[in-house]
Amino acid sequence: MKNLDPLKGIIYKLNYRPTTTQIQGLVIDAKTGQPLTIPVQVTILGKDASRVVNFNGKAQTTYSSPKGDLFIGLKGDVPTRQAAAELRVVVDAAGYIPSAVDLKLTRDLNYPFIIRLVKETDPPQGVIVKQDQLTLATNGTLPAAKEIVLAATSLTAPATIQFASGTVMKDEQGNTVSGTVAATIAVYSRLAKSIPVGLTTKVIENGNAKDVTLHLANYISVNLATKDGKSVTSFTKPVEIKMGIAAGFPNLSTGQPVKAGDQLTVYARNEKTGSWESVQKVKVEAKGSDFVVSFPVSHFTDYAVGGSLATQPAFFTFVGLPSTFSVLYELNVFVPTVSRPDDNTIVAAAGTAGNNNIGTGAPVGVPFTLNIYDALGNLLSQTSGQNLSGEHLVTVPHPSGTIDVDFTIRATCENGKNIEVYPTTLVRYGKPGADLATFAGVTLENGQGKLVGLKPNTTYEARVDYEGAWSAIFTTGTTSESRSLTYVLKSHTEACK
Repeated sequence: MKNLDPLKGIIYKLNYRPTTTQIQGLVIDAKTGQPLTIPVQVTILGKDASRVVNFNGKAQTTYSSPKGDLFIGLKGDVPTRQAAAELRVVVDAAGYIPSAVDLKLTRDLNYPFIIRLVKETDPPQGVIVKQDQLTLATNGTLPAAKEIVLAATSLTAPATIQFASGTVMKDEQGNTVSGTVAATIAVYSRLAKSIPVGLTTKVIENGNAKDVTLHLANYISVNLATKDGKSVTSFTKPVEIKMGIAAGFPNLSTGQPVKAGDQLTVYARNEKTGSWESVQKVKVEAKGSDFVVSFPVSHFTDYAVGGSLATQPAFFTFVGLPSTFSVLYELNVFVPTVSRPDDNTIVAAAGTAGNNNIGTGAPVGVPFTLNIYDALGNLLSQTSGQNLSGEHLVTVPHPSGTIDVDFTIRATCENGKNIEVYPTTLVRYGKPGADLATFAGVTLENGQGKLVGLKPNTTYEARVDYEGAWSAIFTTGTTSESRSLTYVLKSHTEACK
């Protein structure tokens, strides 16, 4: 009699959700809009960082992600609007300028986030990058004065950095450095979507953290590194930074276009923590038809000049769409000046959302416009008002003639074990090959759910990002249908052990 394996051919099916509360994000190239395919260094900070776990359910706040997809689980009570969980995610990757994002989690399955990293050798529109070098003597001193100039473009203001002769440079440990130091300097348009942390954030002022929306005239990021990769962060002589300001920039303190003699605020960002701090006031000087501010610094980080608006929570509730309809949104606010030209507009928030609501920090008492789009970028509604903070009810008409797609996400195991995993995971969907920030997103519980409100006879890409992209490109028919996507979990995943 032959020995029979009663379990042969049996497939075990497992629903997998490491924590009740979770959020997923992508680190994308700011120009291409595609996830990074190289390791990303991740640090998670904030008041709720001690609650963070990874996809395996293990505590982890500092790690290297193999690629640009991030999963954050949260132990303990599910956050709410009244008791939000707060995190700051700081990321970096080789050849890119570091960035970060502030997150407020208010539910179990939170809306996804995007972090745009600027590639030093191929920046996006609205960012200019200049690479230069300084040669230090063996004793660490700069033998001659050095000036690095970034000229103005149609989107960015000019900037200059001046190093004094005899300056000694030191690394993060306070050690004097010598030899060749590579300088990478980026100037951001104040409208650039890749500005680190974004414009609505916390700023430390006189030792106190305040929620604000920054309104910036100029933004500069400076990174110096030795040939062996050590960051140069401090100097024995002050380095002078000059930042240009375009005529017409609104001074929030006066409500008028900036003029010579006005005072603006200099902000500095800690690249390790992502925190902004108000560091000094500077006097505006005339320079031709535009303006300039100058200030000395004793260490390098990101610096910005401008002003800020106090923020309070703003909540939007949609009427007219089913709660399962995922949308894209862009919230624009208008700076309070004598006039409101387009260049005084700030994008206060943007992303994908469902459940018929959006919550964000918003400048107090300023006019706004909220645009709602479908997954292909078609405008569904536009709502305007005079006071952004508080509660808002928004009518979003349900587009006619749409269909729904029942969607299943399953995963197999790289180690060959006979397990099918049905994870609670985010599915992004939109126009194939487009910038992923333009994709709508929906989290499918236990691998099951719907993509709601799709156009018939239209091609879509649906994707799961897990250590790379797993995509399904399909063309809808004229009636509702079913689709699925299968991806492979690494052997170290708890579900595959």
